[in-house]
Amino acid sequence: MTTEMAETPRFRIRWGWFVGCIVLGLASILVGLLVAPVADRTAYLAGVLGAVGTTLLLVGVVVLLERRIVDTAVRAVRDAAEAARIRTDDAVRAQVRELEDRLADLWTSTETAEEAARKERETRRMTDEFARRVADEYEGHDGTP
Repeated sequence: MTTEMAETPRFRIRWGWFVGCIVLGLASILVGLLVAPVADRTAYLAGVLGAVGTTLLLVGVVVLLERRIVDTAVRAVRDAAEAARIRTDDAVRAQVRELEDRLADLWTSTETAEEAARKERETRRMTDEFARRVADEYEGHDGTP
């Protein structure tokens, strides 16, 4: 069974929002500069530069690290799901081998028609039980039938 990697969606920049935020930010800074008393304009500019620096630092951390954090989390979940699937497949294979061995032992020697009919009923019973057990275990792993 081959699995194809899902194509990663491209990161799209919404330039309207980007430019709008820059224009509104600059306009707010200029309005604040005009409203500030002349004696306090130097302190106002120092405060604005401090706030802009803090904002750039936080945006840098969030934007640059967010993608790595999300990618790492997605990879961890995908790897765990794959490992669980492999363990489940191996468990089912082991159960199939056990059923094959039990059926082979059952049918090692059949001498009469009545014995063959009894073994056929026993084979049906064993395979039905096996199918029910595997289906129940499968439903228990992810909650879906």
